[in-house]
Amino acid sequence: MKKLVTALKYFINLFWGIIFLLFASVQFNDPDPAIWIFTYTVTAIFCFVYLKIDWAQRLKWLFLAASMALMLGSFLQFPPQWEGFGTEMKTANNELARESIGLLLCGLVLLVQFFCIKPKATAER
Repeated sequence: MKKLVTALKYFINLFWGIIFLLFASVQFNDPDPAIWIFTYTVTAIFCFVYLKIDWAQRLKWLFLAASMALMLGSFLQFPPQWEGFGTEMKTANNELARESIGLLLCGLVLLVQFFCIKPKATAER
């Protein structure tokens, strides 16, 4: 059962790492692409770091700090008036909503990873 859980964690983090790299790759037409390419790429790197448990254990608190920063950014980025995501970029509120939810998703993934990293003494290899 432990091997199954370990394999599941591995593939889930591999999946999220690839997804965040794909998110980064479609940001080139964004009004501020550098910020979002950086954000999604760094989140993908965290997902790939998680795959090496000894690295993840050493950087555990960095996972939490990055998660908190991303979720704070999500709160600050939230649009003043919710107009949804929209199928087209009609208003600035649509862009802010998408950016806010993107930051929240990154933050939540890193927060879950933080809570799943076991201390060195009880970590499974």
